[in-house]
Amino acid sequence: MTKKKTTLERKINVLTSIVEKGFSAVAEDISKLATKDQVASLHAQVNSIERQLRDTKIEIRLGELEEKVFGAPR
Repeated sequence: MTKKKTTLERKINVLTSIVEKGFSAVAEDISKLATKDQVASLHAQVNSIERQLRDTKIEIRLGELEEKVFGAPR
């Protein structure tokens, strides 16, 4: 009976160790995730870049239309 108990205790200890390592790894991964403030800041930057690209595209298209209507600039 003692041998079975010792084997069972060893298995439980091994399993406990594996679970603890797993939780530790998950906790470490979570700590590396971006915060809400970081995500909001990144979102604002992306919106700004999109706005700049849209404005640039409009300027290019307007220049093409002006060229088409009024001819090439001198």
